[in-house]
Amino acid sequence: MKFYQKAKKFLTILAAVAILMVVPGLCSIEASADGPVTYAVKYVPGSRDWRYQANVSAFDDNAPHRELYYLLQELKDGDLVVVYNDSPSVPDLNLGTRRLSNLTVTGTSSFVVIYCGDVDNCYLLNGAACSVNANVTNAYVYDTVLCNFNKNVGELYVYPQDAMTATIGCSGTVDHLYAVSRTTGKTYYNFYSFQAGSLGIKDGILTTASGRYSTAPNPASVTVTRENFDYVRYANDYPDVKAALGLNAAALYGHYTTYGIKEGRIAYAVANPGAGAGTATGEATSASEFNYIRYADKNPDLKAAFGYDAKALYKHYTTFGSSENRGSYSIYDTFDYTRYADDHADLKAAFGYDAKALFRHYATYGISEGRGNYFK
Repeated sequence: MKFYQKAKKFLTILAAVAILMVVPGLCSIEASADGPVTYAVKYVPGSRDWRYQANVSAFDDNAPHRELYYLLQELKDGDLVVVYNDSPSVPDLNLGTRRLSNLTVTGTSSFVVIYCGDVDNCYLLNGAACSVNANVTNAYVYDTVLCNFNKNVGELYVYPQDAMTATIGCSGTVDHLYAVSRTTGKTYYNFYSFQAGSLGIKDGILTTASGRYSTAPNPASVTVTRENFDYVRYANDYPDVKAALGLNAAALYGHYTTYGIKEGRIAYAVANPGAGAGTATGEATSASEFNYIRYADKNPDLKAAFGYDAKALYKHYTTFGSSENRGSYSIYDTFDYTRYADDHADLKAAFGYDAKALFRHYATYGISEGRGNYFK
């Protein structure tokens, strides 16, 4: 059956729940709340309160916004929140207890105290001033930032444009601190296992006593298997092995089990096996592996109907597109993620060769930032 015949009923349902979502460089329609939702939050002096807008990454002062009370009812595990503040003084921002997949704090005019559930990825952009009261898996700090993490941090990445200027503290533990210049590639810090309350960086200078952290990584507590072996990290940690084997997962695991263990080389288990490099070919097996931009661009009828709505496009693909032989749109086949990483040192330092993370960055930020065309 042709798309237009099948889509009529679907579009009727879609229109009833559609909400406009603005993504840098893109415009799309949010069809449902099944997947992660992005919320923009800002303190609005006229309302004397924090307000929010759903399905947008940038807060629009001229668009309607709602009280934070309703956001606490809507938020679910895995959602994304972007915080804005251009007021001289603001009350604490309480985002409830839901786990956030992404918390981004933009440049602020005053210090913001943020309470929320655990955070998978926390991005602090240039000019941000805040405290984050949550356990953070990965924290990314850019340029001049004033921040304190009041709980534990797994990976703390600091990416100055050139010289280190950030001021950062942590009341909990920090598993790994890695600071590198985005322009020169100079590594400032690469240390591990900071004791609780010990990490301190003032104006870019590490103030932690040397006895309270380690200069070498600790072996992962999880048993490394073929299925969970972090081959990208193993290759990046050992340039000689990477030069010989590249990013061949099977070969790298074979090297580790045959030689690496005896040589005292350290390997790590990924937290979510299959969430990183994934398969090299074939159809997209999940929404995160689906190149919805390419699917829309290659099918004008779908682009006219859905724009760049990732969820609606993936739903169409799984319901109709695959059976209609519209092609394969796996990011591994259609997005040159290795070249994207190699061309941009800041992204490579942050994500390695994680195809899903690199595509997510490209779709959300890279296109609007003019980082080039990386579609095959």
